[in-house]
Amino acid sequence: MLFDAAGRPLPTSRAIPRASRDAGAFRGSLSGWRGPQVTSRPGMAREREVMQRRAADLLANDWAANATVDTITGNAVGTGLLPKPALPASRLGITPEQARTVATDMEWIFSAWMREADVRGRCCFFDLQVLGLRSVLTMGELLHVAVMLPEAERRACGRRFSLAIQALSPTRLQTPADVSTDPLVRDGIRFTEWGRPAGYYIACPPARTGDTAMSATTLLSSDFRYLPARCGHRKNVFHLFRMDEDEQERGVSTFARAIGLFRNLADVLHFELFAQVIAASFPVFVATEDGRLPGGVQEAFGVRDGREDDAPQYLQKIEEGQIWYGEPNQKPYVLESKRPSANFASFVEIVQRGMAAAQGIPYESLTKDFSKTNYSSMRAALNEAWKVYNFYRQWLARDYCQPIYEMVLEEAFLRGELKLPPGAPDFYEARDLWCNADWIGPARGFIDPVKEVSATVLALENRLMTYGEAWAQRGGDFEEGMETLLLESALLNRVRQALPGRAAGSEAAAATPGRVGQAAAPAEEGPEQDEPEQGEEEENAHG
Repeated sequence: MLFDAAGRPLPTSRAIPRASRDAGAFRGSLSGWRGPQVTSRPGMAREREVMQRRAADLLANDWAANATVDTITGNAVGTGLLPKPALPASRLGITPEQARTVATDMEWIFSAWMREADVRGRCCFFDLQVLGLRSVLTMGELLHVAVMLPEAERRACGRRFSLAIQALSPTRLQTPADVSTDPLVRDGIRFTEWGRPAGYYIACPPARTGDTAMSATTLLSSDFRYLPARCGHRKNVFHLFRMDEDEQERGVSTFARAIGLFRNLADVLHFELFAQVIAASFPVFVATEDGRLPGGVQEAFGVRDGREDDAPQYLQKIEEGQIWYGEPNQKPYVLESKRPSANFASFVEIVQRGMAAAQGIPYESLTKDFSKTNYSSMRAALNEAWKVYNFYRQWLARDYCQPIYEMVLEEAFLRGELKLPPGAPDFYEARDLWCNADWIGPARGFIDPVKEVSATVLALENRLMTYGEAWAQRGGDFEEGMETLLLESALLNRVRQALPGRAAGSEAAAATPGRVGQAAAPAEEGPEQDEPEQGEEEENAHG
């Protein structure tokens, strides 16, 4: 509020002069930019269906799309995410030894369930993680259902647990035609008044309609299975997707922002390759001066002169390495191809860089081309890539793996396979504490193992990292690793006693001072040694 000399407020001007912004005007190069077209909910559903079909076609036929999905999936999930129970002993009122004992039992229980995780019995829990992330990247969303098998079915299959996971295609999530006017049902999902998913409509058309007839305009509620989102405190349907917009209800494929680049580059490469095949066949075009073919060729093609209805087109196939001798008044023309152009390789690289940037990964990860990088640039590129990989890893572990892990432990507790220490709180009383776990994925690759291991050793010595974190970065478990080292130490002692020569050399190497990455000094200096090169002298001088 503005005041004058008398303390009275000054009137506020309704039209304050200011410069016009080009971003909000229709002039110049932005005159034709009207912004995105706002579509209705049915229109959004149709767009998503088209995008999913196109993305599935890319994954099935395009090498770049496959490389993108395989790269992200292989680094984020790889051989699978494993839980490492992290029980807070002090909060649970148990000793650390009791916590480690219970944690070991939990690991064995979940390991046994992972082998029978798939309801069809065709894959393990690691494969379900890979399938789920591939579905998120391609179709935009993951749709898995938690199934509790009847006891008779469980025993017939020889299963240890009733819980199983059923992987479904997100295309089966649709709105039945007879409930399309319900305002709480949108895009195959029934929502509460607060916008929370209450249930899902899964298309299950009769066998007579066929899989190609799964259209929401022809299927009624009788052709669907309605599955509640939750059964009490347990998740019943896992419908996961990246939230990129407010009030988003369905996922969008990661190819959506660059789907034109993927498809058009595939077409360009196909046509260029086809042009090279045509040029490699060495085609020859023979032109005649009077428009008449030699007699032998006429009889071969059944062409008769003097007929007005004779077709003026004459074709002859030329095999590889064939020599054709012409006749007088005939001149051969070799069909040459001037493609690809000189800047074709750089053009393809620019397009591929745009494709990789749209997926959030570096160009080198998409094309597996490391010929133009050094250690520094490659390290920076992989650091950026691992931000994307870690996002998918933590997101999948938090919203998919952790709830399933809790359901497995709950069933094991109810079946009496998970024993809690005496005096500890009940499983349901402290469910979050009993199910607390860290999820460990495959180790990150090393560009220069010596430098990176040396950095880890320095971080441990300066208390900037725990040993558990160091082992987790390499995809290992600290406690299991230490136990293995203790077992190996006894075996090494036996080896030293059986092979004293080896033992002496090993003890000498172990007694040699030096940090990781520094070569041990020889025991005896020989009479002749190679002189260090100039680069090595400068490196040693600068430390």
